[in-house]
Amino acid sequence: MHAPLSPVLDAIEDAARQAAIARAVGTIATAPPGKEPTVLNADSEHEGVAAVLRHRLKLDDTIRLSVYQDANHPLFPGAQLFQAARVQLSHGRRRHLFLATYEKGRARLTISLIAPCYACPSFIPSVVIDTLADFGDWLLDARDQRESPLFRSSPVHRAHCPVRSD
Repeated sequence: MHAPLSPVLDAIEDAARQAAIARAVGTIATAPPGKEPTVLNADSEHEGVAAVLRHRLKLDDTIRLSVYQDANHPLFPGAQLFQAARVQLSHGRRRHLFLATYEKGRARLTISLIAPCYACPSFIPSVVIDTLADFGDWLLDARDQRESPLFRSSPVHRAHCPVRSD
């Protein structure tokens, strides 16, 4: 059964696929143009995270993003009190979920797409999304994507998932 039509998400997904194909044939730059916004300059942490994802996916302000605290993943490795931010890009019943965290040793926000694990049915941080083309690669099921730093360590994996590392 096909997902319900969503002109907004369809347009974003089509643009992502086109960006992935253009990058593969060498006709576009890999990074989005302009300086990336910082979370520190935003009115709130959640607005800052949304601004970073908007920039990376080339979304305008009319696209609604819902940002909330993630209950399962830390904001940075070893964090006890600070939780990652979960971002939802949705229209109607269709949605894409992203997780914003900081990797060990990196000051730049890492945004990972939340998707089903290939070894268990759990929805976990799967691949890093730095550009619209990265999102397009995931939509096209490309094999050369950068694994999310939380892919193997996510506590959301099923207990006996062979991918999970403790």
